[in-house]
Amino acid sequence: MKIMLVDDKLKRRQEIGKILKDNGYRVVFATNGQTALSLLKWHWVNMVLTDTNMPSMTGSELAAKIALMRKRQPIVIGMSNREENRQLYQHFWNKNEPIEKLLELIVKLTSKSP
Repeated sequence: MKIMLVDDKLKRRQEIGKILKDNGYRVVFATNGQTALSLLKWHWVNMVLTDTNMPSMTGSELAAKIALMRKRQPIVIGMSNREENRQLYQHFWNKNEPIEKLLELIVKLTSKSP
């Protein structure tokens, strides 16, 4: 399964990306929403994990644009350390929770392991 990780913070991309790779997922990285949209035009991913607070395009704005792009859309999980951002997404992971919660959510949403 291929996951796009969108976050403007390099350290966070590296940390989460390593854990995803260690759990058998293929990971594509994007530093912002615009880059993510450009990559999605040419690369299919099963899931997009997006930070909420990024410059120029928020994660929820990215999720809305992804919804308009294709008939068959990747699953989008919003990420934030602010619980009130949960309402912006259908699927959400609070970054204050253990990373295992994110991995459980990925498995639950895809109904299978990598």
